[in-house]
Amino acid sequence: MSKKAKIPNLSDQDYYSISQLTYRDEYLKKHFSKNIPVKINSGKQYIIDKIKKDPDTGLDVYVFVQAKKKEGKWVKPKEPENVVVGFQGTNQEQIKADVISADGGNVVMGQDPKKKVKYIMKKEAPENSKAITKYNGSMEQAMLLKSGDYKIVTKTSQFDQGDKLVAKEVKKYAGTNTVISTTGHSLGGADAEYAGVNNHVYSVAFNNPSIVKLHDEETQKKIRNGEFDLYHKAIINPDDMVGAGWLLEYDRHNGTTIYTKDPSQSRRERIDRFVSPFGVPGVLGNLITSFYGQAFAKDPDTHSLNESNFTFDKNGHIKSVDGSKGVYNQNIESFSSYSGMNGQTIKVDVKYAKELARRLQAAIEDLKTKKQAIEQFPHDHSKVVYDVKSICGKRLGEFKDLDPSDVEKAILFHAPFVNDGAAFYDSEEQYQTEASLHYLIRDLEDISEFIVKMAEDLKDKDNELARWLRL
Repeated sequence: MSKKAKIPNLSDQDYYSISQLTYRDEYLKKHFSKNIPVKINSGKQYIIDKIKKDPDTGLDVYVFVQAKKKEGKWVKPKEPENVVVGFQGTNQEQIKADVISADGGNVVMGQDPKKKVKYIMKKEAPENSKAITKYNGSMEQAMLLKSGDYKIVTKTSQFDQGDKLVAKEVKKYAGTNTVISTTGHSLGGADAEYAGVNNHVYSVAFNNPSIVKLHDEETQKKIRNGEFDLYHKAIINPDDMVGAGWLLEYDRHNGTTIYTKDPSQSRRERIDRFVSPFGVPGVLGNLITSFYGQAFAKDPDTHSLNESNFTFDKNGHIKSVDGSKGVYNQNIESFSSYSGMNGQTIKVDVKYAKELARRLQAAIEDLKTKKQAIEQFPHDHSKVVYDVKSICGKRLGEFKDLDPSDVEKAILFHAPFVNDGAAFYDSEEQYQTEASLHYLIRDLEDISEFIVKMAEDLKDKDNELARWLRL
């Protein structure tokens, strides 16, 4: 069994308020520099104890320490009641690091969060400054390093960076009564869940994608067995494709998934929004575009931290946004108030299941076409490089001081990647993309097969009922 996490005496709305604060960079920087506490909706005050940013990985995290009033002033106690690590979500200023690397690479593609990536930075650059570029071993970069003004630094993903930061906070307050927890919205919520599970601390996330597959196999098994359900909560607006999923809902988040209304009503609308603007979607490209069109363009605004998507009762507990009796607990497939449930379930009909299977199959065929193009790319690339060498080789006679080796040297000099020859693309990333597409296609085919079987089973049950009624 997994270790038990301490459950803090903070409400869903407290975490919601802190998640909102993580987007107010300048406000928090000012309060951090002047050691001024920030106030959340419930009236609690927090000192900003630490700020950690990395523009290359997209990490934006704040450590909030619950303040205590002493002699009329709010101060940071040695043993605070609560420490909340708040992760900021996808930031428009860091769109490449957040969406391409973290959202696209880790969340969609399932790349290892602990994978090490090398960067080139100015030798005297501060730790949190932006790197010049990724290190790729080219001759041009070798010359930069030889100058002595630059250095190579190694970084992992923002998921791993956040995980390590939370681990330090756990170690710092070990043996005290301080309760550490994590929170965040969107990608920040995914960061919070990942670090929360790994460090056995409580987490509450909002409209966050599922990142179960980023954990090791043993942890994934524990997640699916429900061992973390009491300590991790993902609060999701089912209209939102980032938090709920793009066709069917995610199988699960790390702990308990709470939908703010009936997800069966939102499912068709998500599919229509996803398919209509793009036709049959190319999953890896249009999936991210569609997700973050909602997140940034807010059309429709299903993703933001606002009253349209999240509302709370007088005690700060999450409640339904559409006035129904309760929120929907995906883990037990039932509606419930904060303490009870009434046994309702999602209903799926045969026609809907068949349509969903048809759309999935179309998406799979689109993915297979893209996979073939990616597999063909190294061959096409080699042919183009060979053609360039041939064309230049034939014209060497026009120049007195050039020979065939000069053509080779020129190509090697300008090639961004040099590994057993010149390459103008990252072969490792090409291989990872190809492998990820393979596994994504396989998973989607399994899902499609299951949906088809489900439709057939529903039809058989309907026919069986009809025969019984005719008796």
